[in-house]
Amino acid sequence: MTLDFRPRFLSSPMSKIINKLNYLTTFASQQIHPRPRRSLSTFRLSTEPRRMRWLGLLFSFNFALLISACGLDIEDPTPPSPPVWVQKSLPEEWPERGIDAHESGGIYLEWESSAEEDITTYKIYRATWYDISDSLGNYNLVTNLETEFISKMEYIDTGAQIGIPYYYKLKVEDASDNQSKFSDSLFYSLIPQLNIWMIPNGSSATLGNIKTLSWGYQYSIEMEYFCLTILTGENEFIYRDIFLPGDYINGHESWQIPTDVVLDYGWVYQWRIDTGARYIDDRETSGSESAWATFIYVGD
Repeated sequence: MTLDFRPRFLSSPMSKIINKLNYLTTFASQQIHPRPRRSLSTFRLSTEPRRMRWLGLLFSFNFALLISACGLDIEDPTPPSPPVWVQKSLPEEWPERGIDAHESGGIYLEWESSAEEDITTYKIYRATWYDISDSLGNYNLVTNLETEFISKMEYIDTGAQIGIPYYYKLKVEDASDNQSKFSDSLFYSLIPQLNIWMIPNGSSATLGNIKTLSWGYQYSIEMEYFCLTILTGENEFIYRDIFLPGDYINGHESWQIPTDVVLDYGWVYQWRIDTGARYIDDRETSGSESAWATFIYVGD
């Protein structure tokens, strides 16, 4: 086989640079592969170290010059690492972390920020579990979250329906359009919120020395536990308690704030009732969160 080192002369806007590179490459190649004088049997490869080093430097310099002049950017084909979900917190922990019901009525998702600096997009996928056929549907893209438009690694799936188990996976994409493999899967389902009534609740509602909180709900809700949280009007944590329902039939409950919980006169407080069911490793996989109710404390 005959090696053809003749330069190719181009007519593109960058022809001068490319033709110069072709010329230098041809000249350098001939230093290593001198043309045979008589026949291919006399073809010899020069192994002179100085020429080899010179050729390597020449190639590197001219290739870098060409890339710079053409404005090209060589992209890294390596895909980013798969993203990682934030581990779900235990029911008694505050603030809550990880997958959970949200007070808006959706499912809350949270993940760790990617270690790679050039991540441009987080992709959230969801699949539905079908109890009747005991099977999982296909994962479909729910949303693309571009990193330049988000400040927190979180998303609320407001399209989730009550009573349907959903599985979630996550991908990331970098600036070179490389996509990671899927993250591990998470699953959660919603049960109805306890929003029939909550007392006290309102901008002028008050709570006195008795310190009893009451709420109503649909008696058909399949919760295993209640979780009640009290915060100040400025979202400072006050108290959180987990307890069994006391009345499964009539659809209303009440709870007494413990005497060792100190509330300040005239301050605004907010409280919320969560439900939890289908616990795995002490963490619920089904639940709901009520909207926040408020009161002004006027006791003591």
